[in-house]
Amino acid sequence: MRDRARDSILGALVGDAAAMGLHWIYDTDEVRRRGGATPEFQPPGQYHARRRAGDFTHYGDHTMVVLESLADRGRLDLDDYKARLLVRFGDPRYDGYLDKATKWLLATRRGADDDQAGCFAKLAPIVVRYLHDPERPARLEAAIRVTHDHPRAVACGFAAATAIRAAILGANAHGAVAAAVERGGEGGALARLALEGPPDPLVFARKAGQACAVAQALPVALQAALHGPDFAASVRATILSGGDSAGRLLVAGAIRGATDGVPEDWLARVADRPRVEGLLDRILGR
Repeated sequence: MRDRARDSILGALVGDAAAMGLHWIYDTDEVRRRGGATPEFQPPGQYHARRRAGDFTHYGDHTMVVLESLADRGRLDLDDYKARLLVRFGDPRYDGYLDKATKWLLATRRGADDDQAGCFAKLAPIVVRYLHDPERPARLEAAIRVTHDHPRAVACGFAAATAIRAAILGANAHGAVAAAVERGGEGGALARLALEGPPDPLVFARKAGQACAVAQALPVALQAALHGPDFAASVRATILSGGDSAGRLLVAGAIRGATDGVPEDWLARVADRPRVEGLLDRILGR
C-alpha cells in the first residue's frame, strides 16, 4: 500500500529539484524555449549556478534541515531546528542561494518580517510528524516564525498545510484545495482564488502573480496542484508558469505526491535520494 505521507514529502523535494534549473525565470517564453515539453531537471541558471541538475534549491536544502532535525530529535525541537539552519546556511562553503529570511536569521538569530514562499519549506515534514496530533497548529506556527515572523506567512502556511494534510488523509487535489478554503481567514480567501480562477496554470500565474510573496505563491501553487492527470503534469505546469516555481512546488508537489505518488524515474534523478529516503525511514519508523 502506497504511503501518502512519505510521498507528500518526496513530492515537495522532487518538485523542488525538478524546478531548480529554470527557477526564477519570469519570462515564460524563455522557460518554454529552454525546457520544452519536459522542463524538469534542467541545468541550473544564474541563481543556482553552482548546483547541478538533480540538486535541490535552497528551499529543498531547508526541507532537508527539517527532516534531519525530526529524525534525530523525534519531534520538532525549535532550538535544534534553528541551530541546524544556522550551521547549514552559515557555512562559508554553502553553495546555494541565501534568501531574505535566511540572511536575516543568520544576522539576528530571529525570524524575519517576511512573507515569501520560503516559509513553505518546512510544511510537509511537520504536517507528517504531527498528522493526528492536536499540537500540530502550534508546532506549525512556531516553525514558520523561526524564519518568517509575519502574519501572512503564518496564515498562508496554515492554508497550505491544511491542503497537504487533507491530501495525505485521502482527499484528491480538489478536495485538498477545498479544505484550505474551508479553513477560512486570509489563507482560505487566497486558496479560493485557485478554485475560481482560469483553469490554465500559465494564464492563472500571469494573472495572480509569479513572484515569491505568499499572496501570489499560495493560490498559484494550489491551482497548479489541480492541473493535469498526475504528478508529472502538475509539476511541469508549475515550472512552465515561471517565476518562483520551486517555492510553489513545496506545496503543489506535496499535494500531488500524496494524491498520485512520485514517479520512480523522477525520484531516480534526485541527487540526494539516498539521504532523503534514509531520513524518511527513520522519521516514519521503517
